[in-house]
Amino acid sequence: MQKTATVAVINSEQKLLLLRRGNSAPWMPGRYCLPGGHAEPNEDLAYAASRELSEEAGISYSVDEFKSINIQYKNGYSKTVWMAIVNSDKVVLNWEHDDYLWVSSAESSTIDLVPGLSTTIKTLADRGHVI
Repeated sequence: MQKTATVAVINSEQKLLLLRRGNSAPWMPGRYCLPGGHAEPNEDLAYAASRELSEEAGISYSVDEFKSINIQYKNGYSKTVWMAIVNSDKVVLNWEHDDYLWVSSAESSTIDLVPGLSTTIKTLADRGHVI
């Protein structure tokens, strides 16, 4: 059962927000990821997505505004990713991240991503959410 919440933040130019995990990050330091993390016990995944987005990128987003997309990975695993469409490019990073980028699907192919993220980005692009 899925216990993590991941948010694909897409701006008005249809570019995706990627956060770089800082050197002190406990998992995959130096690689780029989407905002997200583990849900608290008994926490709804959409609320966890909203909380993680606020904590990691300083972006407030109502759970009612999220759109969800199911991502299917090669190993048979699938998960829901929450999409947040934003009008501002303003990001305020927390301790876990030290940089961020707004990227197109093509631009993401040259970046050191966490495992599985390229599949998520390809799915978002194939469905017309990211250029």
